[in-house]
Amino acid sequence: MSSTRRGVLWILTSAFAYSLFTVFGKNVLEQLRTTDVLFWRFMIAVPISWSVVAFRRSRGVGASVRDVRWVPPFTAGVSFGLMAFVAFESLERLSGAVYIVLCYTYPAMVAIGAWFVGKPTSKQLWGAVALTLVGIALTFPEISSGTDGRAITGMFLTLANSFIYACYILYSEKLVGTSASSTTRQSSRYTHDGFITAAWGVTGSLVVATIVVATVGGVDIPSGHKYVWSMLGLGVIGTVVSSTAFLLGVKYLGPAPAALVASIEPAITLVWVVLFLGESLAPIQLLGAALVISGVVWSQTSRRIRPVNPRGREVLAP
Repeated sequence: MSSTRRGVLWILTSAFAYSLFTVFGKNVLEQLRTTDVLFWRFMIAVPISWSVVAFRRSRGVGASVRDVRWVPPFTAGVSFGLMAFVAFESLERLSGAVYIVLCYTYPAMVAIGAWFVGKPTSKQLWGAVALTLVGIALTFPEISSGTDGRAITGMFLTLANSFIYACYILYSEKLVGTSASSTTRQSSRYTHDGFITAAWGVTGSLVVATIVVATVGGVDIPSGHKYVWSMLGLGVIGTVVSSTAFLLGVKYLGPAPAALVASIEPAITLVWVVLFLGESLAPIQLLGAALVISGVVWSQTSRRIRPVNPRGREVLAP
């Protein structure tokens, strides 16, 4: 199997897994506080992630934990934990459908971020960003009406969540060895392993979650089949599977092409929130959602989905 196909399959796996985040999150937030959900998400994810690493090593697969730098992914995990906290605060204030449309502005932010760090881009990027902003305004009519301060706070929190995630994606190529980090003068002792990187990442996120719940004075436990299974789904599918698969996809594709493939997430998620949460969007919001998704895809189409070359740089479309 080619590197491109392998990378696309990993990102599609991640997209499908993370598309269920909103459903699981909205379910458990009916019973628990955002801080509780944050803690249990990573408390579930950490032992499972490290168990996968241990199982792979027992089968002679993957790198040794000692051969992978732990500080960069742990630090990235801390930022991911902060992003997760912001995401849950957003979900508590918005419907799942609106949250998902706003959240998936992150691929356009990735494209802008790539431009800021000096990577080639096209003029169509700015048109795509403008289209996305118009879509946000239509999806979120409270912006113009000035009503519902709680919802507006949720909007800004969601956009902040997207910004943090975009930064995380841009940095993720350094964690899995697709950029100059794989060919720089770092010690030959160290290597890259997406599974170990993901495990250190969720460990960093758990540290953040533990500090947060200690600050607010404790944590509640989910009870009842609906909430327990949703919490397990959030920890296993929405965290371990999605984050590990995404890092493995970035390893083969690079961050911007990976974000392009991941653009399928909002469409899948909107299906889930209609089927499982019974939500819907007004016609003008559907138009706004279509513009946001179109802008996201347009912002990415200046690059073909190709594997990184031996020097670690993404191969651009002619």
